[in-house]
Amino acid sequence: MPVKLQKASEAIVATPEALAAIKDELHFDKNGKIIQDENYKKAYVRYASLEDAQKKGGYRIYVPGFADAMGNTTGVMTAAIMMKKYNIKPVYDIWVCGTTGEEGKGNLCGMKQLYGYNQDTGKGNNALNFVANFGADSTRPGSGTLNYLGSYRFEVKYTEPEGYKQGGAEAPSALMAMTRSIAKISDIKSPWDLDKKAERTTYTVGVASCDAAAPGERSRSCTLMVDMRSPTQGPLSAMRSQIEPTFKAAMDEENAKYGLKSGDKNAVKMELVWFGDRPAHQRKNFNDIATQIYWQTAQTVGIDQIKALKTNSSSLNDNVPAAVGVPTVNFNVHTVAASGGGHTFNEWGIPGNAQDEGKRIFRMILMGLTAAGYHTSTGDVVKPTAAPIGARTTEEMY
Repeated sequence: MPVKLQKASEAIVATPEALAAIKDELHFDKNGKIIQDENYKKAYVRYASLEDAQKKGGYRIYVPGFADAMGNTTGVMTAAIMMKKYNIKPVYDIWVCGTTGEEGKGNLCGMKQLYGYNQDTGKGNNALNFVANFGADSTRPGSGTLNYLGSYRFEVKYTEPEGYKQGGAEAPSALMAMTRSIAKISDIKSPWDLDKKAERTTYTVGVASCDAAAPGERSRSCTLMVDMRSPTQGPLSAMRSQIEPTFKAAMDEENAKYGLKSGDKNAVKMELVWFGDRPAHQRKNFNDIATQIYWQTAQTVGIDQIKALKTNSSSLNDNVPAAVGVPTVNFNVHTVAASGGGHTFNEWGIPGNAQDEGKRIFRMILMGLTAAGYHTSTGDVVKPTAAPIGARTTEEMY
Protein backbone atom coordinates (compact mmCIF):
# COMPACT_ATOMS: atom_id res chain seq x y z
CA MET A 1 0.00 0.00 0.00
CA PRO A 2 1.48 3.39 -0.99
CA VAL A 3 2.33 5.84 1.78
CA LYS A 4 0.77 9.10 0.60
CA LEU A 5 1.81 12.66 1.47
CA GLN A 6 -0.59 15.60 1.57
CA LYS A 7 -0.20 19.20 2.66
CA ALA A 8 -1.39 19.51 6.25
CA SER A 9 -3.34 22.62 5.25
CA GLU A 10 -5.54 20.59 2.88
CA ALA A 11 -8.73 18.79 3.89
CA ILE A 12 -8.46 15.15 5.00
CA VAL A 13 -9.46 12.81 2.18
CA ALA A 14 -12.91 11.29 2.53
CA THR A 15 -12.76 8.31 0.14
CA PRO A 16 -10.26 5.63 -0.89
CA GLU A 17 -10.39 7.05 -4.42
CA ALA A 18 -9.37 10.50 -3.20
CA LEU A 19 -6.50 8.96 -1.25
CA ALA A 20 -5.29 7.00 -4.29
CA ALA A 21 -5.37 10.18 -6.39
CA ILE A 22 -2.75 11.94 -4.23
CA LYS A 23 0.45 12.07 -6.29
CA ASP A 24 3.10 12.56 -3.62
CA GLU A 25 4.18 9.39 -1.84
CA LEU A 26 7.17 7.82 -0.13
CA HIS A 27 9.38 5.47 -2.14
CA PHE A 28 10.94 2.14 -1.18
CA ASP A 29 13.65 -0.02 -2.72
CA LYS A 30 13.24 -3.67 -3.72
CA ASN A 31 14.05 -4.76 -0.15
CA GLY A 32 11.33 -2.58 1.34
CA LYS A 33 13.74 0.00 2.76
CA ILE A 34 12.65 3.61 2.48
CA ILE A 35 14.50 5.78 -0.04
CA GLN A 36 15.59 9.04 1.55
CA ASP A 37 14.71 11.28 -1.40
CA GLU A 38 13.05 14.70 -1.46
CA ASN A 39 9.67 13.25 -0.51
CA TYR A 40 11.21 11.55 2.51
CA LYS A 41 12.85 14.80 3.59
CA LYS A 42 9.62 16.78 3.49
CA ALA A 43 7.65 14.01 5.19
CA TYR A 44 10.05 13.52 8.07
CA VAL A 45 9.88 17.00 9.56
CA ARG A 46 8.61 17.35 13.11
CA TYR A 47 6.13 19.94 14.34
CA ALA A 48 4.71 21.08 17.65
CA SER A 49 1.07 20.76 16.56
CA LEU A 50 -1.26 20.51 13.57
CA GLU A 51 -1.47 24.30 13.46
CA ASP A 52 2.32 24.53 13.46
CA ALA A 53 2.53 22.07 10.54
CA GLN A 54 -0.13 23.94 8.58
CA LYS A 55 1.59 27.28 9.16
CA LYS A 56 5.03 25.97 8.09
CA GLY A 57 3.92 23.98 5.04
CA GLY A 58 4.16 20.57 6.68
CA TYR A 59 2.80 17.30 5.34
CA ARG A 60 0.27 14.77 6.53
CA ILE A 61 1.40 11.14 6.16
CA TYR A 62 -1.31 8.61 5.24
CA VAL A 63 -0.43 5.09 6.33
CA PRO A 64 -2.34 2.40 8.28
CA GLY A 65 -0.87 2.00 11.75
CA PHE A 66 0.77 5.43 11.99
CA ALA A 67 -0.50 5.92 15.53
CA ASP A 68 -1.26 2.32 16.46
CA ALA A 69 1.44 1.24 16.60
CA MET A 70 4.22 2.09 14.12
CA GLY A 71 5.61 4.94 16.18
CA ASN A 72 5.81 3.00 19.43
CA THR A 73 7.36 0.05 17.62
CA THR A 74 10.00 2.33 16.12
CA GLY A 75 10.68 3.79 19.56
CA VAL A 76 11.13 0.36 21.13
CA MET A 77 13.49 -0.74 18.35
CA THR A 78 15.44 2.52 18.73
CA ALA A 79 15.90 1.77 22.43
CA ALA A 80 17.26 -1.68 21.59
CA ILE A 81 19.67 -0.25 19.00
CA MET A 82 20.95 2.34 21.46
CA MET A 83 21.54 -0.22 24.20
CA LYS A 84 23.49 -2.41 21.81
CA LYS A 85 25.42 0.47 20.21
CA TYR A 86 26.61 1.83 23.54
CA ASN A 87 27.28 -1.61 25.04
CA ILE A 88 24.83 -1.22 27.90
CA LYS A 89 24.86 -4.46 29.90
CA PRO A 90 21.92 -5.24 32.20
CA VAL A 91 22.18 -7.73 35.05
CA TYR A 92 18.97 -9.53 34.09
CA ASP A 93 18.18 -10.11 30.43
CA ILE A 94 16.03 -7.41 28.85
CA TRP A 95 13.77 -8.72 26.10
CA VAL A 96 12.68 -6.18 23.47
CA CYS A 97 9.62 -7.72 21.85
CA GLY A 98 7.11 -6.86 19.18
CA THR A 99 4.17 -9.22 19.61
CA THR A 100 1.41 -9.98 17.11
CA GLY A 101 -2.33 -10.10 17.53
CA GLU A 102 -3.21 -7.16 19.77
CA GLU A 103 -6.31 -6.26 17.74
CA GLY A 104 -9.57 -8.16 17.33
CA LYS A 105 -9.25 -11.82 16.44
CA GLY A 106 -5.53 -11.64 17.06
CA ASN A 107 -6.71 -12.34 20.60
CA LEU A 108 -3.39 -11.25 22.15
CA CYS A 109 -1.83 -14.40 20.68
CA GLY A 110 1.71 -13.01 20.78
CA MET A 111 1.54 -12.09 24.45
CA LYS A 112 -0.15 -15.38 25.33
CA GLN A 113 2.70 -17.27 23.69
CA LEU A 114 5.30 -15.08 25.40
CA TYR A 115 3.81 -15.71 28.85
CA GLY A 116 2.66 -19.29 28.34
CA TYR A 117 -0.97 -18.29 28.88
CA ASN A 118 -3.71 -20.83 28.14
CA GLN A 119 -7.14 -19.28 27.67
CA ASP A 120 -8.86 -22.62 28.30
CA THR A 121 -7.56 -22.63 31.87
CA GLY A 122 -7.10 -18.88 32.31
CA LYS A 123 -3.58 -19.48 33.64
CA GLY A 124 -0.02 -18.76 32.54
CA ASN A 125 3.27 -20.51 33.34
CA ASN A 126 5.64 -17.59 32.57
CA ALA A 127 8.21 -20.18 31.52
CA LEU A 128 10.61 -17.46 30.32
CA ASN A 129 10.61 -15.99 33.85
CA PHE A 130 9.69 -12.37 33.15
CA VAL A 131 9.91 -10.36 36.36
CA ALA A 132 8.45 -7.09 35.07
CA ASN A 133 6.76 -5.88 31.89
CA PHE A 134 6.77 -2.41 30.34
CA GLY A 135 4.46 -2.02 27.36
CA ALA A 136 4.54 0.82 24.82
CA ASP A 137 1.06 0.35 23.43
CA SER A 138 -0.66 3.66 24.15
CA THR A 139 -1.33 6.17 21.37
CA ARG A 140 -1.55 9.25 23.60
CA PRO A 141 1.64 11.05 24.73
CA GLY A 142 1.81 11.21 28.50
CA SER A 143 -0.70 8.44 29.08
CA GLY A 144 -0.22 5.44 31.32
CA THR A 145 -2.42 2.42 32.03
CA LEU A 146 -2.20 0.40 35.24
CA ASN A 147 -5.50 -1.53 35.19
CA TYR A 148 -6.70 -3.77 32.39
CA LEU A 149 -10.23 -4.21 31.10
CA GLY A 150 -11.10 -7.85 30.52
CA SER A 151 -13.37 -9.26 27.85
CA TYR A 152 -14.85 -12.45 26.48
CA ARG A 153 -15.85 -12.62 22.83
CA PHE A 154 -17.90 -15.28 21.12
CA GLU A 155 -18.58 -15.93 17.45
CA VAL A 156 -21.36 -18.48 17.10
CA LYS A 157 -22.71 -19.90 13.84
CA TYR A 158 -26.13 -21.50 13.33
CA THR A 159 -26.61 -23.71 10.27
CA GLU A 160 -29.74 -25.35 8.89
CA PRO A 161 -29.87 -28.32 6.48
CA GLU A 162 -30.18 -27.83 2.74
CA GLY A 163 -33.48 -28.29 1.05
CA TYR A 164 -35.86 -25.69 2.47
CA LYS A 165 -38.07 -24.17 -0.24
CA GLN A 166 -40.60 -21.39 0.11
CA GLY A 167 -44.04 -22.91 0.36
CA GLY A 168 -42.63 -26.29 1.35
CA ALA A 169 -42.64 -28.08 4.70
CA GLU A 170 -41.78 -25.93 7.70
CA ALA A 171 -38.37 -26.57 9.26
CA PRO A 172 -36.08 -25.03 11.89
CA SER A 173 -34.41 -21.82 10.78
CA ALA A 174 -30.82 -20.71 11.37
CA LEU A 175 -32.00 -17.10 11.40
CA MET A 176 -34.68 -17.81 13.99
CA ALA A 177 -32.21 -19.68 16.20
CA MET A 178 -29.87 -16.69 16.09
CA THR A 179 -32.63 -14.20 16.88
CA ARG A 180 -33.81 -16.38 19.77
CA SER A 181 -30.32 -16.13 21.23
CA ILE A 182 -30.28 -12.35 20.79
CA ALA A 183 -33.65 -12.10 22.53
CA LYS A 184 -32.41 -14.16 25.46
CA ILE A 185 -29.23 -12.10 25.76
CA SER A 186 -31.20 -8.85 25.72
CA ASP A 187 -33.07 -9.95 28.86
CA ILE A 188 -29.88 -10.46 30.87
CA LYS A 189 -29.06 -7.79 33.43
CA SER A 190 -25.58 -7.15 34.81
CA PRO A 191 -25.19 -5.72 38.33
CA TRP A 192 -24.33 -2.41 36.66
CA ASP A 193 -27.59 -2.48 34.69
CA LEU A 194 -29.45 -2.68 37.98
CA ASP A 195 -27.26 -0.32 40.01
CA LYS A 196 -25.02 2.31 38.41
CA LYS A 197 -22.90 2.33 41.57
CA ALA A 198 -21.86 -1.26 40.87
CA GLU A 199 -18.78 -2.14 38.82
CA ARG A 200 -19.41 -1.40 35.18
CA THR A 201 -19.85 -4.74 33.41
CA THR A 202 -21.31 -4.48 29.92
CA TYR A 203 -22.12 -6.66 26.93
CA THR A 204 -23.30 -6.23 23.38
CA VAL A 205 -24.31 -8.19 20.30
CA GLY A 206 -21.80 -6.57 18.00
CA VAL A 207 -22.60 -8.33 14.72
CA ALA A 208 -25.49 -10.46 13.50
CA SER A 209 -25.32 -11.59 9.87
CA CYS A 210 -26.56 -14.30 7.51
CA ASP A 211 -25.19 -15.63 4.24
CA ALA A 212 -26.95 -14.83 0.98
CA ALA A 213 -30.01 -16.95 0.24
CA ALA A 214 -30.49 -18.69 -3.09
CA PRO A 215 -33.67 -17.79 -5.04
CA GLY A 216 -36.72 -19.38 -3.40
CA GLU A 217 -34.68 -20.46 -0.39
CA ARG A 218 -33.48 -18.82 2.82
CA SER A 219 -30.09 -18.24 4.43
CA ARG A 220 -28.55 -21.53 5.48
CA SER A 221 -26.21 -20.06 8.08
CA CYS A 222 -26.27 -17.07 10.40
CA THR A 223 -23.48 -15.79 12.63
CA LEU A 224 -23.67 -13.97 15.94
CA MET A 225 -20.81 -12.08 17.62
CA VAL A 226 -21.10 -11.19 21.30
CA ASP A 227 -18.69 -9.12 23.40
CA MET A 228 -18.72 -8.68 27.20
CA ARG A 229 -16.36 -6.51 29.27
CA SER A 230 -15.51 -5.80 32.89
CA PRO A 231 -12.58 -4.30 34.86
CA THR A 232 -12.32 -7.39 37.10
CA GLN A 233 -12.54 -11.09 36.42
CA GLY A 234 -15.34 -12.03 38.83
CA PRO A 235 -18.17 -10.02 37.22
CA LEU A 236 -16.82 -10.86 33.77
CA SER A 237 -16.97 -14.61 34.44
CA ALA A 238 -20.43 -14.21 35.99
CA MET A 239 -21.69 -12.47 32.85
CA ARG A 240 -20.21 -15.19 30.67
CA SER A 241 -21.99 -17.85 32.74
CA GLN A 242 -25.31 -16.17 31.91
CA ILE A 243 -24.71 -15.45 28.23
CA GLU A 244 -22.90 -18.57 26.99
CA PRO A 245 -25.78 -21.01 27.72
CA THR A 246 -28.18 -18.92 25.60
CA PHE A 247 -26.45 -20.02 22.40
CA LYS A 248 -27.38 -23.68 22.79
CA ALA A 249 -30.71 -22.94 24.48
CA ALA A 250 -31.79 -20.89 21.46
CA MET A 251 -30.88 -23.74 19.10
CA ASP A 252 -32.73 -26.28 21.25
CA GLU A 253 -35.88 -24.12 21.38
CA GLU A 254 -35.89 -23.60 17.62
CA ASN A 255 -35.50 -27.33 17.00
CA ALA A 256 -38.09 -28.25 19.65
CA LYS A 257 -40.67 -26.05 17.92
CA TYR A 258 -40.62 -28.60 15.08
CA GLY A 259 -40.38 -31.69 17.27
CA LEU A 260 -36.64 -32.08 16.75
CA LYS A 261 -33.66 -32.25 19.03
CA SER A 262 -29.97 -31.48 18.62
CA GLY A 263 -28.29 -33.95 16.27
CA ASP A 264 -31.43 -34.90 14.35
CA LYS A 265 -31.12 -34.95 10.56
CA ASN A 266 -33.23 -31.84 9.92
CA ALA A 267 -32.24 -29.92 13.05
CA VAL A 268 -30.38 -26.62 13.17
CA LYS A 269 -26.76 -27.02 14.26
CA MET A 270 -24.61 -24.65 16.30
CA GLU A 271 -20.84 -24.12 16.04
CA LEU A 272 -18.52 -22.04 18.19
CA VAL A 273 -16.42 -20.45 15.44
CA TRP A 274 -14.16 -18.38 17.65
CA PHE A 275 -13.66 -17.52 21.31
CA GLY A 276 -11.64 -14.55 22.52
CA ASP A 277 -10.26 -14.07 26.02
CA ARG A 278 -8.63 -10.91 27.38
CA PRO A 279 -8.18 -11.53 31.11
CA ALA A 280 -9.12 -8.67 33.42
CA HIS A 281 -6.85 -7.25 36.10
CA GLN A 282 -7.23 -4.43 38.59
CA ARG A 283 -4.40 -3.55 40.96
CA LYS A 284 -5.13 -3.88 44.66
CA ASN A 285 -2.29 -1.46 45.43
CA PHE A 286 0.41 0.47 43.59
CA ASN A 287 3.46 -0.73 45.51
CA ASP A 288 4.73 -3.11 42.82
CA ILE A 289 8.04 -2.49 41.11
CA ALA A 290 6.60 -1.59 37.68
CA THR A 291 4.38 1.17 39.08
CA GLN A 292 7.15 2.57 41.24
CA ILE A 293 9.57 2.64 38.30
CA TYR A 294 6.92 4.20 36.06
CA TRP A 295 6.44 7.02 38.56
CA GLN A 296 10.10 7.64 39.40
CA THR A 297 11.46 7.64 35.85
CA ALA A 298 9.06 10.42 34.89
CA GLN A 299 10.56 12.56 37.65
CA THR A 300 14.13 11.59 36.76
CA VAL A 301 13.85 12.24 33.02
CA GLY A 302 11.47 15.18 33.33
CA ILE A 303 8.78 13.99 30.93
CA ASP A 304 5.11 13.06 31.39
CA GLN A 305 5.09 13.91 35.09
CA ILE A 306 1.68 13.51 36.71
CA LYS A 307 0.14 14.54 40.01
CA ALA A 308 -1.66 11.25 40.58
CA LEU A 309 -1.82 7.79 39.05
CA LYS A 310 -4.75 7.13 36.74
CA THR A 311 -6.84 4.13 37.74
CA ASN A 312 -9.07 3.74 34.67
CA SER A 313 -8.95 0.43 32.77
CA SER A 314 -8.05 -0.27 29.14
CA SER A 315 -7.75 -3.44 27.08
CA LEU A 316 -4.14 -3.87 25.94
CA ASN A 317 -1.30 -6.37 25.53
CA ASP A 318 -0.61 -5.94 29.26
CA ASN A 319 -3.80 -7.84 30.14
CA VAL A 320 -1.81 -11.07 29.83
CA PRO A 321 1.22 -10.41 32.09
CA ALA A 322 -1.07 -8.70 34.61
CA ALA A 323 -3.30 -11.78 34.77
CA VAL A 324 -0.25 -14.01 35.24
CA GLY A 325 0.89 -11.80 38.13
CA VAL A 326 3.82 -10.06 36.47
CA PRO A 327 3.79 -6.33 37.35
CA THR A 328 3.22 -4.29 34.20
CA VAL A 329 2.47 -0.76 33.08
CA ASN A 330 1.56 0.50 29.62
CA PHE A 331 2.70 3.91 28.41
CA ASN A 332 3.52 5.91 25.29
CA VAL A 333 6.77 6.67 23.45
CA HIS A 334 5.60 7.84 20.01
CA THR A 335 5.20 11.61 19.86
CA VAL A 336 2.91 13.11 17.21
CA ALA A 337 1.96 16.64 16.27
CA ALA A 338 -1.43 15.32 15.21
CA SER A 339 -3.06 12.12 13.99
CA GLY A 340 -6.46 10.74 13.06
CA GLY A 341 -8.45 8.07 11.26
CA GLY A 342 -7.18 5.23 13.43
CA HIS A 343 -7.99 1.74 12.09
CA THR A 344 -9.45 3.17 8.85
CA PHE A 345 -8.33 3.55 5.24
CA ASN A 346 -7.34 7.19 5.78
CA GLU A 347 -5.30 6.89 8.97
CA TRP A 348 -2.81 9.75 9.04
CA GLY A 349 -0.27 11.47 11.22
CA ILE A 350 2.32 14.23 11.47
CA PRO A 351 5.59 13.63 13.38
CA GLY A 352 5.80 15.58 16.65
CA ASN A 353 8.34 17.05 19.06
CA ALA A 354 11.65 15.17 18.68
CA GLN A 355 13.07 16.25 22.03
CA ASP A 356 10.04 14.90 23.88
CA GLU A 357 10.20 11.62 21.97
CA GLY A 358 13.90 11.32 22.76
CA LYS A 359 13.13 11.75 26.45
CA ARG A 360 10.41 9.12 26.26
CA ILE A 361 12.77 6.62 24.65
CA PHE A 362 15.39 7.37 27.32
CA ARG A 363 12.74 6.91 30.00
CA MET A 364 11.81 3.52 28.56
CA ILE A 365 15.45 2.40 28.65
CA LEU A 366 15.75 3.65 32.22
CA MET A 367 12.62 1.74 33.23
CA GLY A 368 14.08 -1.52 31.96
CA LEU A 369 17.49 -0.95 33.52
CA THR A 370 16.02 0.03 36.88
CA ALA A 371 14.16 -3.28 37.04
CA ALA A 372 16.97 -5.39 35.56
CA GLY A 373 20.00 -3.69 37.08
CA TYR A 374 23.08 -2.82 35.02
CA HIS A 375 26.87 -2.70 34.85
CA THR A 376 28.40 0.78 34.88
CA SER A 377 31.36 1.98 32.81
CA THR A 378 33.44 2.09 36.02
CA GLY A 379 32.90 -1.60 36.67
CA ASP A 380 30.29 -1.17 39.38
CA VAL A 381 26.98 -3.02 39.39
CA VAL A 382 23.65 -1.37 40.08
CA LYS A 383 21.55 -4.17 41.48
CA PRO A 384 18.13 -5.10 40.05
CA THR A 385 15.10 -3.75 41.86
CA ALA A 386 12.91 -6.60 40.59
CA ALA A 387 12.99 -9.99 42.31
CA PRO A 388 14.80 -12.75 40.37
CA ILE A 389 11.79 -15.06 40.06
CA GLY A 390 8.74 -13.93 38.11
CA ALA A 391 5.14 -14.65 39.07
CA ARG A 392 3.08 -17.39 37.44
CA THR A 393 -0.35 -18.92 37.98
CA THR A 394 0.51 -22.47 36.95
CA GLU A 395 3.50 -24.78 36.54
CA GLU A 396 1.80 -26.64 33.70
CA MET A 397 3.54 -26.43 30.32
CA TYR A 398 1.34 -25.61 27.35
